[in-house]
Amino acid sequence: MRKPLAAALILSLAVTAGCTASRPGAAPAGGFRILQINDTYKIEGLENGRIGGLARLRTLRKRLEAQGQPVLVLHAGDLLFPSVMSKYLKGGPMVKMLNLLDGDAAGFDSNLLVALGNHEFDDKDPGVLLGRMAQSDFHWLASNVRYRTSVEAPGEAFGQRVERVKDGVVRDLNGIKVGLFSLTLDVTQPEYAVYRYRPEAERRALVEESIANLRRQGAQVIIALTHQDLDDDIWLAREFPAIHLIAGGHEHFHIQQRVGNTWITKADADIRSAMVHEVNVAADGAVSVAPRRVELGDDVAPDPSLSDAVQAQLDELVKSVRKAGGEDLTREVGRTAYLLEGEETSVRGRETALGNFLADVIRQRMGTDIAWVNGGSIRINDNIPPGPITNYHVAGIFYYDNDLVAMELTGAQILDVLRNSVSKVHRGDGRFLHVSGLRFRYHADGAEPPSYRIEAEDVAVSGKGGKTYAPLQPGKTYRVATSEFLWARGVEDGYALFAAGKGGTSPRRIDSGKAVSQRQAFLDAVARLPNRTVTSQVEGRIVRVDK
Repeated sequence: MRKPLAAALILSLAVTAGCTASRPGAAPAGGFRILQINDTYKIEGLENGRIGGLARLRTLRKRLEAQGQPVLVLHAGDLLFPSVMSKYLKGGPMVKMLNLLDGDAAGFDSNLLVALGNHEFDDKDPGVLLGRMAQSDFHWLASNVRYRTSVEAPGEAFGQRVERVKDGVVRDLNGIKVGLFSLTLDVTQPEYAVYRYRPEAERRALVEESIANLRRQGAQVIIALTHQDLDDDIWLAREFPAIHLIAGGHEHFHIQQRVGNTWITKADADIRSAMVHEVNVAADGAVSVAPRRVELGDDVAPDPSLSDAVQAQLDELVKSVRKAGGEDLTREVGRTAYLLEGEETSVRGRETALGNFLADVIRQRMGTDIAWVNGGSIRINDNIPPGPITNYHVAGIFYYDNDLVAMELTGAQILDVLRNSVSKVHRGDGRFLHVSGLRFRYHADGAEPPSYRIEAEDVAVSGKGGKTYAPLQPGKTYRVATSEFLWARGVEDGYALFAAGKGGTSPRRIDSGKAVSQRQAFLDAVARLPNRTVTSQVEGRIVRVDK
C-alpha cells in the first residue's frame, strides 16, 4: 500500500457546472477550450490525495483533448511556494509534474502557460525562481514584473535572463489567434523584482501596452492571466472591456463573475476544482466564452503515470526531511475521530473542529480564561479525514510555528478584537479567529459587500476550566492566550491593539516569556488524549446571524 501522503484512487470523471453535474460536450466548430487552475501547493491534492491534484488534472486534460479541439492550459500563479514540500525541495517537484502534464517527459508544452503568483517570490535567493523557470517545459508570463540585480537597478524583462519567460504570447488555436498577458500583485517585494502595478496609472499603462502589442500580432481573443485580488480583477474588466477572459488566482475558492462582457473566473486551490471554458469566435469576429466549474473528486481517476511520478516525489520529500534531521513525515502522532477541516475556505470563514482544538490547546497550555488562533496561521489548507494524524499533517498546520503568549484584556478590548475578526469574513481573510473559553454570534446586514455587528450581549465567556457561560463584562479583566505573531503583528490584519516594537500597543505579557511553541503544545496535547484521539467537533462557538 502507498503511504498516507497520497492515496491511490480510481473511477471516472464527473464535470460540474455550478452545482449541477454534466459531461462536457463538443466545443463549437472553430472554437477551442481553456483548462484553468490556480494556487496549487500540493502535487498530490487534498485529503491524503483523495481530491484534486495534478494526476487528476492530467486525466481531465486528456479527456478534453480527445474530443478533437485544442486545449489551452492556464495556471494563474502560486505553485512554487509555500508548502511542506517547497520548504525542503524548493518547488522542484511542482515544475517536474507540470512538465509531465502533456504526457511528454521531454517535449516542450506550448499549450501550457503559467503566471507568476506572489508566493513565487518567497525565497530570497533569485536563483531559485530563475532555476525553476529554466527547468520548465512551458512558458511563464511576467508582463508587469521585472528582474533586477540590485535594488538600485531599473529592472529588465525576466525573459532577458530565462528564455522560458515572456511578457506576452500569441497562440494559434484552431485557426484563432489568442493573445495573453499577465498581472501579478506586488504584495511580495523581494530585492530582485520590481513591479509595474502601483500607482494605478502605472498598471493602466501596462495593460494598454500589453493589449495593443497583442492586437498588433493579430490576436482575436484577449486573455489576462492574473494573480491579484478580486477587486482588482473587477477594475481590470471594467476599465478594459477588450479583455474577453480574466483567468485569475490569489483567492483560493471558486469565483465566476461577469463584468460587462468579460468573465472573471478562479478555481478552488490545489485543483479541488478547475475551470473549463468553451471559446468560440463567430464569422463577424464576436467572441463568446462559456465557463464552467469542474470538480476533481475521488470519482476522478488519476492518470497512472503522473500518479507514480507524484508518489516518487513524495517519497523524495520523506527522504529529504529525514536527511535534514527532521521527523519521519509518515509517522502517526495521533488520530482524529472526526474530520478536521483545515482548508482556507473553512478556517478563514467559520468555526471548524480543527480551529476549536487548536484554540483549546492554547488555553489549556497557558492556563487562561480565553484563547484564540487566527485562521491565517493554520497553513495546511487541507482536511484531515477521520483516521491517522501524521507528522506531514502537523508540518502543514504549523508551516510557520510560533511561541504562545498570555496577556490581560478587558471585556471591551475583547469585543473590539472579535469585531475585527469577522470584519472581512466574506473575503476569507486570515484575521478570522477560532476561539476557546468563549462563544459569540455576529450579525450580517445582508448588504453587498456585507458588514457585520457584534454587541456585548452577543458574547459569553466560560472562564478558565468553566463549564457554564456568563455574559461578557466590558469592564472586567480576562486572561487571554494566543500566538506571539498575532500578539506582536496583529496590526497587519487590522488588530490595532497588537503592535509590538517601539511605541507599540501590544498588551504586557503575563507569561514567563519562555512559553512552548504552538506546535509542541499541539503534540503534547494529542499525546495526553485517551488513545491519542482528537474528538473535537463544531459546537456552536461562532454563530452567524443573517438579516
